[in-house]
Amino acid sequence: MNREFKLLIDGHWKTSAQPVEIRSPFNGDVVGVTWLATPGDVESAITAAARAFRDTRRMPVHQRASILEKIVEALKAQREELARLITLEAAKPIRTARTEVNRAIGTFTDALEECKRIRGEWLPLDLDAASEGSSALVRRFPIGPITAITPFNFPLNLVGHKVAPALACGNTVLLKPAPQAPLSALNLARIVEEAGAPPGQLNAFFCANELAQTLVTDERIKMLSFTGSAAVG
Repeated sequence: MNREFKLLIDGHWKTSAQPVEIRSPFNGDVVGVTWLATPGDVESAITAAARAFRDTRRMPVHQRASILEKIVEALKAQREELARLITLEAAKPIRTARTEVNRAIGTFTDALEECKRIRGEWLPLDLDAASEGSSALVRRFPIGPITAITPFNFPLNLVGHKVAPALACGNTVLLKPAPQAPLSALNLARIVEEAGAPPGQLNAFFCANELAQTLVTDERIKMLSFTGSAAVG
């Protein structure tokens, strides 16, 4: 298993001057090494997500579906490796970790299916005499860069819950996993990148919680999705 988990920023795998050892909560063994993102890295990630959105918002359905399909195939092919990584970094029983991987496969499969059904509506407006003969067309559009902050207890599937729908809709994502268990999220970023997601669509990095404040307050971010403690909130 790969022991180094670099940061994905604007399609590039990066390190920094601050390596961090992630240790197993069970026995303290080193599971893997990642790096703390710098303020410059976070700025680069936000800039990349905003820039990439100009293209992902226009990405045709067949292209979004193809990326998600390849992600599902990779999750299935790497099922056991993914489960073992969850067990190592989160101290989950392997049986429970395998269940989580299966759920993540289901999450991305749902996104794959739903991306083909993002449709609009035609609405008659003749319920009111003043608008008789008129109608309305409703279209749905991706919203823009999304910050996704995820917890330690489901380090793969809860990441999938945020990343998969965003990719299905054509949004871009800034993924900040929990400091206790970031490796499964960074490993998933590798899978997404290898599936053909364009540079900047998914940016995944490990950073100090204080630095993550930028991911909430920057005006280029159009949505925040987080799962975590009161401190995170």
